[in-house]
Amino acid sequence: MLALLAKGGLLNPAFLEVMTALIVYASGVFAFRGERCRFDQRIRFFVSYAFVVWFYVAVARITPALGMKLRDGTLLAMDDAMFGRTPALFLERAATARLTDVMSLCYITYHFYLPVAVVHAALAADSAARRLSTYLFTGFAVGFAGYLLVPAIGPARAYPELFHEPLAGGALSRLIEQVVSKGSSGYDTFPSLHVLIACILLDHDWRHVRRRFWIMVVPSLGLLVSTIYLRYHYGVDVLAGLLLFLTLRAVFLKAEGTEMRLPE
Repeated sequence: MLALLAKGGLLNPAFLEVMTALIVYASGVFAFRGERCRFDQRIRFFVSYAFVVWFYVAVARITPALGMKLRDGTLLAMDDAMFGRTPALFLERAATARLTDVMSLCYITYHFYLPVAVVHAALAADSAARRLSTYLFTGFAVGFAGYLLVPAIGPARAYPELFHEPLAGGALSRLIEQVVSKGSSGYDTFPSLHVLIACILLDHDWRHVRRRFWIMVVPSLGLLVSTIYLRYHYGVDVLAGLLLFLTLRAVFLKAEGTEMRLPE
């Protein structure tokens, strides 16, 4: 918000949008601040999720307003240094219309997994839900910081000339591609939030909702591959998402251990 103010002044539309959203969000959290009231906990969870959805979409307006330079060249160079080529080029050899449909299905499962997990946790409003809230929204905050600091549009859009031809796919993959493109913020490449958030949800479900873990683990593994196969992400994006997950997990496990050792 401060950067937008410095860039465009008080009447900058992006600044006004961010300021308004922040005031509304802060007011909602403050109004329902009860620590022991389940209703307040549920409202805070839903308000926070709504803020996350808004921010993701708003990145499409915030990034141009900040005047940030695209970093696709840097990310591609990092892929070349680490892998020899960006990994999407390796997967191009295996591309088929049927595989594209499968990968597209895996990719779109994230957009069902996340809201289902949020609604389930918010309605439960128990200690596990409170841990997930902190874990999940910290992950989004770190990921969104990456979007703003390292804006990029992905290999398919930035470097279409690297690929021999567009991915072949059936009606299903074309439909999913349209849904994804219309819902994308445009600058949502580094880090891969699909990978980071899916890992956070799987980690939570392994400990607290084991049945959902077993339902989602295979689609989520497919999701990880699909981010590269569908040319939405560079290899370094996925690697950053995994490393951020491992870091956050270590931090939260340590915090939980410290909390358990505190006197009553």
